[in-house]
Amino acid sequence: MTRLVLPEHLAVLMSGRQYIDVVGPAHPWPIPAGWWDHARSRVRELVEDPRAGATQNWTSWPEHTRDVAPFLQNLAMSLGGYVAIFAGEFAQFPEQLVDEYLSPTQRREPMVARNWYMTDCEWPLFLYKYAGNDPTARRGALELSQECVRLLSEIGPLRPRAEALLGIYERVLQTRELREFHTTAPFPEVARLWRHSLMTEAEQEVLPEIGGWGAALSWSYQGLQAAHQHLSRVTSRPETLAEVVASMALCDNVDTLPAGLAVAVGSEQFEEISQAFEVRQHGFDAVEWLQANRGWLARTLLAGEIDACRAWLAMAAQVSRVVAGLPGPPTPSAAPDTIGFVTDVEELFTFRPAANPMVGSFGSAPVPAGRVAPAVRVPRPLGSEAEEDELDDDTGVPEVEIGDPQGELADLVGLAPIKEQVRRLVAEARADQLRTTAGMPDRHRSRHMVFVGNPGTAKTTVARLLARIYAQLGTLSNGHLVEASRVDLVGQYIGQTSPKVRKMFNKASGGVLFIDEAYALIPHDSHRDFGVEAVSTLLKLMEDRRDEVVVIVAGYPREMQRFLSSNPGLASRFPKTLTFDDYDDDELFAIFRLVAGQAGFEVGPGVEERVRALIPDPHPPGFGNGRFIRNVFEEAVSIQAERLVALTDPTVEDIRTLVAADLPTEPPRDDPKLQGFYL
Repeated sequence: MTRLVLPEHLAVLMSGRQYIDVVGPAHPWPIPAGWWDHARSRVRELVEDPRAGATQNWTSWPEHTRDVAPFLQNLAMSLGGYVAIFAGEFAQFPEQLVDEYLSPTQRREPMVARNWYMTDCEWPLFLYKYAGNDPTARRGALELSQECVRLLSEIGPLRPRAEALLGIYERVLQTRELREFHTTAPFPEVARLWRHSLMTEAEQEVLPEIGGWGAALSWSYQGLQAAHQHLSRVTSRPETLAEVVASMALCDNVDTLPAGLAVAVGSEQFEEISQAFEVRQHGFDAVEWLQANRGWLARTLLAGEIDACRAWLAMAAQVSRVVAGLPGPPTPSAAPDTIGFVTDVEELFTFRPAANPMVGSFGSAPVPAGRVAPAVRVPRPLGSEAEEDELDDDTGVPEVEIGDPQGELADLVGLAPIKEQVRRLVAEARADQLRTTAGMPDRHRSRHMVFVGNPGTAKTTVARLLARIYAQLGTLSNGHLVEASRVDLVGQYIGQTSPKVRKMFNKASGGVLFIDEAYALIPHDSHRDFGVEAVSTLLKLMEDRRDEVVVIVAGYPREMQRFLSSNPGLASRFPKTLTFDDYDDDELFAIFRLVAGQAGFEVGPGVEERVRALIPDPHPPGFGNGRFIRNVFEEAVSIQAERLVALTDPTVEDIRTLVAADLPTEPPRDDPKLQGFYL
């Protein structure tokens, strides 16, 4: 029996020694003896350095936390990659570096692997940004940032990106013109310089995301293409790369491939991905695809291609998370199965066969003649416990990166009343914890709530952030969000509805169950409808398991009022209602500018006037708000793509700038399936 052996540079993974590993082309780094003491001592010096203070009210960090501590944590993750897979005993090493500054809610249990993604391309400038406008403070922040990176450059997998960033800092500090610009120019101009012209080609090859998410996606797709071609030659794969990318998007419930993907991969590749996406869209089984892909990677491990597998996984994780997030920053993704891969590596490379004593007893016994009766599947009645168990398969809790949800909420355009109400919800949760610590009785507070408002007013976005906020506070155990509609909760036949409701509730365990257009559960002629049973089952689960799941029902104001009046127990189960008002025109254009910036675009002259001209005045009933603006942006990117391919030699500025002519002449068709922030 062949036993798999890791190559020498990966042997530390199964050696029992301490190491830090970022799954990808880089090798894991054996932690030298005494390094943790040295690193933590240096961290204390950097955190207490007078060149930075405590200028921010850091969400979830203790009060008066100095800026360098969160910066170091974020820096350690960012140097792993703009999307990174940290694996092994020290998958949490960015937090472990600064653990003495963390609040109890930030400390997590060890995990096999951890997926991380950044949400801001300007991460090298965070400490500089907090220094304000004082030239001396700005220079000091740049010098201190450089010293933080120098410490982290000791960690092997972080070294290539750290050394590239150190070179940029050094050039800024030593070049008089660049130094004066950084100490005097407005921050947006400095950020624009970093994105467009500061980096050399060699630095761009290592830090692609500083050039924007489109540049990052193009870079990762090239790497995935190379790794996929290599592995496909070693172990046959029935899928093309276009089919893989389309399948990963479908795993994330992407309804329409983003226009930014076309710019990043080119029109020919985008056409192939689009065709695969359309063919696979109907009846796609995400669980089946993820298992098949995991199996293919395992076979390539058996073929001795663990290095190429690690590279493929890292590039695929980056591509899937950017595609899921475009036109904004990367977002969580279900594909590929990173934890499954790390588990498979351990299983395959630590396999030790054990001798079964039954072999001696039966190994030489003759096989009796006769036929083996086929297995018979006994029919089960609808609504039986057996059927319910079958429905409850595949209720694994997805991994959630908590990040800084309160900071993300604060950064959203508008929503001032909503932000205030969320601050009160946070205060209530913290106060309940303090009361429990003081020995006061549990009030068994219900945290279920109602969101009312027109489409595109950020109801789903706020619900998703609330799930992570409650997880951050320890109120919920995981912080994921499960979206459900009538089709997910109401059966077609007797006995199907209650199991469907329980299945969705179980999927939401530890997080938020978000039911949009909840009034569809109770149609006007509801006395013969299974929706009544769905609501009754939901109410009981909400009461019995209220500490486990927060239920949010959402929809138009008038229809939600009818829904809450349809059952005597409904209104009392939802003690809080958050009302999402329509955005005004200034906020809508601010959303357009933000979405464009997150996608790596600049807004050229005349664009604002064209966007405002497309916004209907007054807003019609059911106006799409943020969804409308996202449609406008997607149309503009598509029109710009046509303009770009007609140019003989487009410049970087041409590619990154939306001009007035790129805006549609008529308001775009509303797409109720569009996903993303402000929806």
